Amino acid sequence: DRRHREGTRNVVLDETSDLNAFRQWADVIHNNNSNSNTISNSDDDNNKPPLAILQISHPGRQSPISCTNPLNITPVAPTSALQTRLALPGILGAICAYLFIAPARALSTEELPAIVNQYATAARLAQQSGWDGIEIHAAHGYLLSQFLSPASNRRTDEYGGTRDNRRRLLRQVVMAVREATSPDFVVGVKINTKDRSTEGIEREDECLELIRNLSDMKQLDFIELSGGSFEEFVFVFDQPRGRDGIFSTFAERLRKEVFDNKEHNDSSDDNANDNNNIEPKIILTGGF
Repeated sequence: DRRHREGTRNVVLDETSDLNAFRQWADVIHNNNSNSNTISNSDDDNNKPPLAILQISHPGRQSPISCTNPLNITPVAPTSALQTRLALPGILGAICAYLFIAPARALSTEELPAIVNQYATAARLAQQSGWDGIEIHAAHGYLLSQFLSPASNRRTDEYGGTRDNRRRLLRQVVMAVREATSPDFVVGVKINTKDRSTEGIEREDECLELIRNLSDMKQLDFIELSGGSFEEFVFVFDQPRGRDGIFSTFAERLRKEVFDNKEHNDSSDDNANDNNNIEPKIILTGGF
């Protein structure tokens, strides 16, 4: 959405974008195979061109006045700033948020289908311009993350309140993106394992349930795990020593409690469709 950006230099992909520029961008990625000179086996996966995956995001309330003031618009969020105002870390952060980020207004229910369509349009145009897939950014306090979080979503309609309602917008975006693209187009989601370092096991349980729900949709190729937002950079506190992937402890719990159990249940189903039982790959921020 050209009206709602997280930074003044954010790239926007919509019907008015120059697709040739996006095509050239994807070509650069495809031609930048660092392994091409070292792998001799043509059948080796490492010899294939890298995938060009485009991340699609809407900042929601995390849009600074440098982006909103020139267009004379107000940031949007699940709930207005009168109920949940964005607060950056520390006293200095609170001052900066007050000075440089305008209070958000609540999105009406009628506005949400247009936002879903924007994600689908961006995905369709990405594929049209030569990209191999997209990642739906539903982490780090951006709009979809704001809908998922009980701290920032105080709505009382079908998009707020219960866990299932708070996930509704993300599910609609996933389905719209998948319907707008071909079956071999890669579709992934980036989500928070937690929004704040002080959140405990209950919030992790909610994330496990969300991943189970997303996996059951059979529409995703991967799910990336992360955490935090402008309000707190959780990944700073969740980086294990000697490990490349942040949130690896959560990922291990996810594998044991969700995917290992699903594999056992699926293997016992004689009528299971193999193509529909492929689970999304789990990617850690900082590694696989």
